[in-house]
Amino acid sequence: MEDVKLIEELSSQINRNLKQVRKVTWLIKGYQLNDLGHVTHLNIAKCNLKGCWPAALFKLTHLQVLDIQENQLESIPEEIKKLKSLVCLDIRNNQIQELPQSISTLPVLQKLYLGNNLFTKVPELIQDCDTLNLIDFTDNLLSEGIENILNSTSIRNIYLRNNRLKYFPFHLIRPNGILELNVMENHIENSQENLSRVKNFLF
Repeated sequence: MEDVKLIEELSSQINRNLKQVRKVTWLIKGYQLNDLGHVTHLNIAKCNLKGCWPAALFKLTHLQVLDIQENQLESIPEEIKKLKSLVCLDIRNNQIQELPQSISTLPVLQKLYLGNNLFTKVPELIQDCDTLNLIDFTDNLLSEGIENILNSTSIRNIYLRNNRLKYFPFHLIRPNGILELNVMENHIENSQENLSRVKNFLF
């Protein structure tokens, strides 16, 4: 099925008329097509999904960027694995507490924005996301599992502002491994070693 037809199907499922956006801007809800007529960018933030992921979404196999913020989502379905071209997933401002195992099978996922959700622990599968270079857990409830980020060989930008961290495993920071680390608005009590290995550290 052509992607434009899939957009029509998706529009009916979310009860919103999605418009084509010629220039990428997330001020307008809609989608962008590449030269082959494939949907590569999709913004369905604030579409009142009430926790339900529209089935047509997972048919957009050329999708690279998905913004699905503020939709009262409580989970990410395993079907996310069908979006094999996904480079960036922005799922901030929902009620998500965990990630499906299939997230780690996405072959080109680079950026994962999970800010303002309900995570209490960094999922272990994060270290298995081989292409991920940015992870954002800003404004969550994290108190443990940070080693699952630092054990990753690909993640270089880490955003953990405003969580419940009292301990941070600084000893796990790899030489030249982290470009940016933000742990502001936490209550980290242990010593801050190896910070010379971080290019931009915000504490």
